[in-house]
Amino acid sequence: MTPITPELKLHTHQHDNGIHINSLILKHKGNNYHLDAGTKDTIYIFSESIALYVLAVNSEHGTIGLNAYMSPEPFPLNSFYMHSPKQIKDLFGPNWGQLPAIDVVLKLMGYLM
Repeated sequence: MTPITPELKLHTHQHDNGIHINSLILKHKGNNYHLDAGTKDTIYIFSESIALYVLAVNSEHGTIGLNAYMSPEPFPLNSFYMHSPKQIKDLFGPNWGQLPAIDVVLKLMGYLM
């Protein structure tokens, strides 16, 4: 599994008197992938063969999401979310924020459907 830093694009359009966010797109090897990530998320992206694994961590809100993509499909084929700090601490321990992102991904891969 290799960490990568692909190009990310934020797609928006003018809506009424504001700007509407349509999507966050990851561009990698000529393919586009729609990311499930929001403001204050830290995103870690790993590549393995034709798969991409995107880990989105929001420490402020206490959430973690892992999405698995298979090239060239633009949407995740598998996902796993942890919606509370308690869930995260129960799985990773109280110092989960100090774990390397790849260790988090490898553990969460076992929970993908």
